[in-house]
Parts: sequence; C-alpha cells; structure tokens
Amino acid sequence: MLGCAGASRDELRSRALAAGLRVIDVRLDDDHAEVDVEGEGCADWGCAVLDVVDVETIEGAGDPLRRGLELMSMGRFWEAHEVLESLWRGTPGPAGGSLGFLVKCCAAAVHAQRGRMESAREIARRSMAAPVDERYLGGLLADLRRECGAPDRDLGRVLREFARRALGALAGENSGRPAAN
Repeated sequence: MLGCAGASRDELRSRALAAGLRVIDVRLDDDHAEVDVEGEGCADWGCAVLDVVDVETIEGAGDPLRRGLELMSMGRFWEAHEVLESLWRGTPGPAGGSLGFLVKCCAAAVHAQRGRMESAREIARRSMAAPVDERYLGGLLADLRRECGAPDRDLGRVLREFARRALGALAGENSGRPAAN
C-alpha cells in the first residue's frame, strides 16, 4: 500500500500507472490515501510506501480483534475488514453477530473511501440488520449502531472514534462502560 496525501483518485491512479505499477484499488480518507498496487516501480512515483500488506497473512498478527480495531482507528478499513472477517467467521453466537456488524461497517467505509457513497449507504443500512450483542466491547456497540444509523454521518470518523474507545475498553481504561466481554 502506498500513501500520498493531497492528490485526487484519478491523479494517484495515473501516477502509479505511469510508474509501471498495476493499480488494484485507490481509497481516500480524511488524512491519507491508500493505493494498492503491484509492481517494482514504487519508488518512481513520489509517494511513500506506508505498508506492504500480504493479503495471505494479514490475519495472522497477534490478537485479531485488537489488530482490527487498531486498523479501524487509523482509517485503514479494508485491512480492518480482512482481519475482523477472519475472526467473525470462526465466532459463533452473539459475539459473532457483533463482529459481523463491525465487518459490514468497515465494508461500508471502504466503499465511502472509494467514492461510492450510494454503495456505502446501502451497506451501512444492511449492517443495521445484523444481530448484535450490544454488551460486546463494553457496551460500545450500542453507541456505534446509533451513530451508524444517523443520517449524514461521517462513517469513517464514527468508526475511527469507536475503535479508539473500544481499544481503551480492551485495555481496561475507564471508558465509562464495563470492561469488554
């Protein structure tokens, strides 16, 4: 993944292609851009390499819930989606439903980063139907569901703030809620 702030989606795509890279995806966030590319010309187009993501091993690093929340807190929703999805698939019951809700929220944020706002709104709307144990993560999911359902909300900002609070709950910090389940 490459990062290059202040450029448009089309400009980033054009610069990467001119450097001989194959562009997989371009996502823009408030404070960064993510360009997924393949090729050897990364140093030739003036954007910093933020991270090299191996999609085959992204789920394997440490505690997947904590890692997914860390990625969410940075606005890296595609990666958070990948990490949390692997956890969701192996978690039964209400906790699994809660993880499914988070995965769908991340998917909606990815579509927003791609500039596909109608798709983002539809995925966010469908995420509200997911069965959620609102006590999961110290009760913070109830707040997230309420905020995600609000019209004209900035989903990326909402998810980043939620992830920061959830990381605090996991660490046992005083978030005004009971500790994470």
